[in-house]
Formats: sequence, C-alpha cells, structure tokens
Amino acid sequence: MYNKNMDNKLQDFINREDCYFIHYASNGFYNGSSPAPKISCIVIYNLKSDKGYRFNIADHLEGNSKEQAEKLTLENFKLVFTKIPNVSFIHWNMTAEGFGFKAIQVRAKEFGVDIPMPDNEHLFDLSSYVSYIAEKKLSIKQVLWFNSLLIGDDYLDGKVEAEYFDKGFFDKIYNSVDLKVCGFADVVKLIQENKLKTEAPYQYNDGLTNEERRQQALKLAETRDKMINDIYEHNRKVQANNERIMAHNEKIMEEMENIEPEYEEEHRIFFFDFDHPLISMLANWFINKK
Repeated sequence: MYNKNMDNKLQDFINREDCYFIHYASNGFYNGSSPAPKISCIVIYNLKSDKGYRFNIADHLEGNSKEQAEKLTLENFKLVFTKIPNVSFIHWNMTAEGFGFKAIQVRAKEFGVDIPMPDNEHLFDLSSYVSYIAEKKLSIKQVLWFNSLLIGDDYLDGKVEAEYFDKGFFDKIYNSVDLKVCGFADVVKLIQENKLKTEAPYQYNDGLTNEERRQQALKLAETRDKMINDIYEHNRKVQANNERIMAHNEKIMEEMENIEPEYEEEHRIFFFDFDHPLISMLANWFINKK
C-alpha cells in the first residue's frame, strides 16, 4: 500500500514540464519470447503545456509495409528520449511484464532500434495510485466510466485493439489510445480536486460504452421486431382460418334453406349450433320428421 508520499510524487510529476501521460496499443501481450507483440501506436500528452504527440503506424504506411511503418513509428518514439532527455511518464500499469515499456523496448530492439527503459524515478503508475485511493484494483474502463469520461464510441478494450491491428483499423486504435491518455489527465485533475469517483455512479449499471449500449439496443430492437412480426403472422393465420369457417358455415346455411320441410309448420322445432352445423341439420331433420 502507498502512503501520502504518493500525493507529493504525483504533484511533483504534474509540475514537471518534461512529464507526459503515456499509453500504447499492440497486437497482444509480451510473454518473453520473440517476436514481441507488434506496436500499433503510442500516445504521449503533457498536461502543463496541453500538447501531445502521437506515434502511429498509420502515419507511415504510404509506400511502406506494415513492418517498415512500425519501425519508423518506434524510431520516432525514440526521439522523445533524445529531445527530452529527462522525460518522465505517468502511465497505467506499463511496468508489468506482459505489457508496457519492456514490451516496447523488446519490439524496437527486433528492428535494431534501441529505446532506453525509464527508471522508477521517472515513472508514476497511475493505476496503482487509483487502486490505493479506491482500496481495490480498477480497470481503465471502470475509472473512466465512473467519472463520466467515456466520451463517444472511441474506447476499445485491449483485446479489440489487438484484433484491429490485423484488420488495419489503425485510426480507430489511435482514437482509443488517445481517449485513454486524455482520460488519465482528467483523472489526475479529479484527484487533485478530491473529486475522483471509485464506485459506479448508480446501482446495477453495466459499465458499457456508448457503442456497446448501441449494439445492445439494436439487438433488442431486432428481437422486438421479430416478436411483433410473429404475433402479426399468427393473427393473420387465425383470421384466415376464421374466415374459412365462416364461409363453410354460410355454405351449410344455404344448403339448409334449400331443404324441403317434411313437417307441419305449426309443429316446427328448430335449433342450430354454429360449431356443429352438420349435426344440427341432422338433429333438426330427425326431431321434426313426421
């Protein structure tokens, strides 16, 4: 568990002109083997200057293969350490074994690009600090959702970002990573104002993004339309069947009108059951037969 010293360290990082929020996306987790996961984009943002930089594979695809574009992306990211030699990063769990700076470093080395690994003095793990405040581990999505920072439909889970790499949806991946980085900056502002929410804003909410809610609504609408069509089709069949029964009954009535009576008018007894027209006809004939 952290203590109040973390507040001071966070404030120190925020005040640095060379401190950037950072996040990235790849096509999988690093498991220690080679090749390392492919990097689709890296986004950094400085809260003090309100400036950010993106290192996106999509910016280098024209005239290049995916691998060449990825190499150029990592080479450009390396320039950060050259132009900002004392750069510090506020990140979300990017010191993990399977995800983060180490995975970026290993992937870059496979292209012959040597990216330095930031030391702990230049890193602040926002995910650990939020967990300290909340007294439980929270995901990026939960924190952004709890604080109404899931803007639009740009947010993607890491699994979807990985799948989008192979599909070439690099702009969608970038939009997702950029939303997260800007969200981290907003989370820090809320921490400074003591307004960070670490619980769902209302009970029984599912925490879905707008896109997930839209897809859920479309599915519900499809189910509703099918139900309405099924009811309509059932009613149409029932109505058609009723019309056939009425037509049949009318035909029976016409046939009965043509039957010559075999009894005196004053002793006539007559009844008719619409559900059993033939039985009714025979019964009347038997009862009134002389």
